Amino acid sequence: MGAIAGLLLLPFAAPVWGFRFVLERLRDEADAVLRDEGRAFAELIDLSMRHKAGELSDAEYEEQEEELLARLSSIREYRQELEAQSHEDDEEYDDDWPLDDADEEMR
Repeated sequence: MGAIAGLLLLPFAAPVWGFRFVLERLRDEADAVLRDEGRAFAELIDLSMRHKAGELSDAEYEEQEEELLARLSSIREYRQELEAQSHEDDEEYDDDWPLDDADEEMR
């Protein structure tokens, strides 16, 4: 009955699955943009250039610069957490690897 119900519901479920897939890709892309350190640096440089050109007041510049620097700090902390987690995962993998007789003899 499960297969038949799945086939009968396919015309209704497929668009939902497709929409969910698109939303997940959009979320992934937004996360990638927010976590792109190079993009944040480029925005900081652009901000500085606009301030020097007189397009931004000192107050606006300081406010936006503070936001960008906070974002850069957040990106770096996120990367450090990922690296630490990756390092921990590597250590767990090495520790859990089963030894065979040849490896034990070498020790």
